[in-house]
Amino acid sequence: MRTTLSILAFLAIGTPAALVGQSGIAIGGFETDGSVGLTRDEYQAIGRALTDLVRSGLGASGAPVSVEPTAGTRPGRVDLSAARAAATAAGAKYLVVGSLLDQYGDIKVEARIIDAATGKPIAVVRGDPAIASRDQLADAIVALTTRLAAEPQIGAKSSRPIAGGIPVSALIAYGRGLGFEAAGDRTKAAAAYREAASASPGFSEATAALSRVGG
Repeated sequence: MRTTLSILAFLAIGTPAALVGQSGIAIGGFETDGSVGLTRDEYQAIGRALTDLVRSGLGASGAPVSVEPTAGTRPGRVDLSAARAAATAAGAKYLVVGSLLDQYGDIKVEARIIDAATGKPIAVVRGDPAIASRDQLADAIVALTTRLAAEPQIGAKSSRPIAGGIPVSALIAYGRGLGFEAAGDRTKAAAAYREAASASPGFSEATAALSRVGG
């Protein structure tokens, strides 16, 4: 049976927050750690984009509600205490936190399923090891999302699969758009979403986001 997630929290600028739903599952942010080729700002934008793509791939829907970041959180890291608090406050039983490790363009993606109340790790879901290049990042997230959906704690199956083949430049632009939108700057968000859609015409999430902010 398909479980539809309803978002009760979204991404605050700089710190991914939890995305919580009726199923009792919260989708937290993506931790990012990179070496060469991209800036910290670009990795943060990618983290936002990947979180939103996993949300979309698991069939989530709903209105965004920002969660304020905790002071002192290191860039690229998810504040688990804040994410767990957001998840439990919204009634979620499990929290999912993703991670991206980028070493000179070789990538590794995975996600952890965590008990939101206790912080106890439940499972680690790894991406497809055959998809290991930065320029395959969107495909890596498609594979990871498919594996997440099959986990018994998630119990979700997307009826609108996310697209693979999206270039990294489009993911960065999309993530920046999410940050601008969360900050209330619809003009800058529209420009970023337009850039993402132009870089990848099949990027349906970017097209929908552009329409959402009136671009």
